Amino acid sequence: MAVEVSMQRIGDLAKPKALALGFFEDRRSVYWVDRLPPTPGPQGTTVVVLTPRQEQLVHAKKVHSLWKRDRPTPVWHVRKSAQDWEASERLQFLAQFRPVNKDYKYERSVYTIVGQNAKKAESTNRLEELANPKAYKNNTEKEGWNWNECIWPSGVSEVAKKGNASERLEYLAVAKLPNQSFQGERSVRWPILEPAKKASATIRVQQLARPKSRTTINDDYDPYKVTASAKHARPTPRVSELSMPIPRKIRQKKSLV
Repeated sequence: MAVEVSMQRIGDLAKPKALALGFFEDRRSVYWVDRLPPTPGPQGTTVVVLTPRQEQLVHAKKVHSLWKRDRPTPVWHVRKSAQDWEASERLQFLAQFRPVNKDYKYERSVYTIVGQNAKKAESTNRLEELANPKAYKNNTEKEGWNWNECIWPSGVSEVAKKGNASERLEYLAVAKLPNQSFQGERSVRWPILEPAKKASATIRVQQLARPKSRTTINDDYDPYKVTASAKHARPTPRVSELSMPIPRKIRQKKSLV
């Protein structure tokens, strides 16, 4: 008996779910169509009917009546009358090449051509003087010059070597001392003094170090609300005077006639 009941239950579950009343089968395509797709005709093929506009667009574009095709060869046939034609004066004038400007100068050659007058010219005394090399009077080689040791003998006289400096010269030779208030660069690591380590904050410093309490904040506060006292306030005479426009910028209204 139990086996028959289980087999009947399996048979009920194996049956497909019945469609509800008013059910319409889904579209065969995911794309939305405004009308049903064309169906095969009597011969089993799809018959498409074109509109008059589509039939007009199917035809090839007609060639313009004034269109002329390309020449068959680049060689043009010149007529006999054109060969014997004589150009007018205006056409001959336009056919001439453009003349070069009178002030135009051609590129100069790389090789300079020296004229005969320049070849036979004689230099003046001043030019010969300037052409001579510069003479260095103090650039003479001194005795005792050693090229290997690169030591140049001193040119200071013996009298100058044994000279004594004056008091003023010795005073000026003394190095300048730094200012008494001058302080050198401070070390990167600052030593902390013992009083600073043992210092205790005052009551005022403790009050300032304490974070701001949020208990006194009113969440319903409206910053745009005008108080009653502000509504009944009256400006002072000075404020009323400053709020008036400048007399020279006041323009009278035109009266209608």
